[in-house]
Amino acid sequence: MDRRQMLASLLAGAVLLPAAPSLAEGALPKAFFDVNINGEFAGRIVVELFGDVPAGASRFSALAEGAGGVDYRLSKFNGVLPTYIRNDGVKSLSYSATEVSPIAEGDLLEPLMDEIDKQTRSHDRAGLVSLTVREKEARPTKERLVAKDGKLITVLEVAGEAPNGTQFCITTAPSPELDATNLIIGQVVEGAELLDRISKLPVNKPRDSNPYFQAGKAVGDKRAITAERAFYRPFQKVVVAKSGTIA
Repeated sequence: MDRRQMLASLLAGAVLLPAAPSLAEGALPKAFFDVNINGEFAGRIVVELFGDVPAGASRFSALAEGAGGVDYRLSKFNGVLPTYIRNDGVKSLSYSATEVSPIAEGDLLEPLMDEIDKQTRSHDRAGLVSLTVREKEARPTKERLVAKDGKLITVLEVAGEAPNGTQFCITTAPSPELDATNLIIGQVVEGAELLDRISKLPVNKPRDSNPYFQAGKAVGDKRAITAERAFYRPFQKVVVAKSGTIA
């Protein structure tokens, strides 16, 4: 394929990645993800990391590379929303509650919080990659009776799981709703066609206008939380088969 054919092919996709200058002054590696759809290889996404968000970029790079066996391999793209796709990240940053995480900063979100507080970029175009470090809204709480020292006491149970700084999103269009919760750590430099394909997959439509769902979510009903996790989930399995870094 010559240069003209390659350019025509890139422009044919609906998800266009506008040219942007590289901000990685520290010669950071690029991260790559080989993606399978329903068990078949679909293509590779390559992400250029930005050098002015070292905490976020280092965490993303370490997870792509698989530091200490904790990595994005086999993680799923479980959200295909109108303006971005979402990877659910990893459940834990270490193998046990007592083990030190091999990922830089481990479970600490403070370094990521510091960077998002200073963030000057916005999710204003396709191809931006960002880590979820804050919650969109406060999670509902539910009172629960537990036994302690032979007595029943009431404790507050928080529904759902808080972000651990590993879930990430890739924009397929401007997504200003992510600005408050997500730290932009890089941009896609290869894989526009694959992003376009994923963005067009059929998904489980949200039913958040249902009054029963709204009531359940308000009181922290686990059934509502589980149902919400399935919103925008593609019917086909989109999985990271392999990830790593390249110079």
